Amino acid sequence: MDLNEAMERRHSVRMYSDEPVSQNLLNDIAVEVKRCNAASDLHFQMAAGLDDAFCGHKTHYGRFTGVHNAIALVAKINEPYDLHPKKKPADVNSAEIADPVPAAEAATEEKVGYYGEQLALTLVGLGLDCSWAVLDDASNGWWELDSGERMVWVIAFGHAARAGAKHHSKPLDSLCALPANLGKNGEAPTLDDAPEWFQRGIEAASLAPTSLSQQPFRFTLESGQTDSHGAAVAAERANSQCATDDLEPSEGEPLPHVSACATPGLFAHVGLGCAKRHFEIGAGTGNFEWA
Repeated sequence: MDLNEAMERRHSVRMYSDEPVSQNLLNDIAVEVKRCNAASDLHFQMAAGLDDAFCGHKTHYGRFTGVHNAIALVAKINEPYDLHPKKKPADVNSAEIADPVPAAEAATEEKVGYYGEQLALTLVGLGLDCSWAVLDDASNGWWELDSGERMVWVIAFGHAARAGAKHHSKPLDSLCALPANLGKNGEAPTLDDAPEWFQRGIEAASLAPTSLSQQPFRFTLESGQTDSHGAAVAAERANSQCATDDLEPSEGEPLPHVSACATPGLFAHVGLGCAKRHFEIGAGTGNFEWA
């Protein structure tokens, strides 16, 4: 199963059976955890075969049962989250950008989302089920915390006792912004006017997990990359049979630029990281560059 298939198949599963995960699969997962840590300088850790992989900690949202295996998403994040905010987050369709957090912390949260979702898709690709979860108090457990580190996010995995729910998404046009010159007959552009690779990227991003399904992110196709030559190159690459995640750009070809930002929502930067990994898989990293 490739990553595109894993994105389609992934559903949040909160009820797991007692069927153990085979050692061969655990070995494969451990290799991917190590690879993600090396690439990100994060401190992800895995445990399997426990009576309760959440160590009795309550989850912020959703009721989990039978969680025997988990990956702790450990990172150095300074400010604790208010997991019970008094104000409801602004709607994702708002033009607002997410409440500002220190740049270094936002980048760390985004990395947690990006590499955490890479692990989630790896689990699904191995034939397992999984779900992101937030623990209200995760100061103690089987995970190890170095100085300055915290563990809030965790990925439960195993064999489902009950199938996950279907993906729900906001209108795709609300998850992106397009340059005005893509519109036809003077009208505002819609996603249908964008290059095919960008459409695939937005569709993939819409499948990414986010807290409370808020989808607090927006992807923008930069206007400076939509001249006739750039559009022709993008169209040619998008329609080619080799438009894959591993495609390398040909020397001298200009690539369109895409920017992405977090919009108001709980754990917005983590959700953005998840969505960016999905966008890359759907669009093909050889078809664009991050602005």
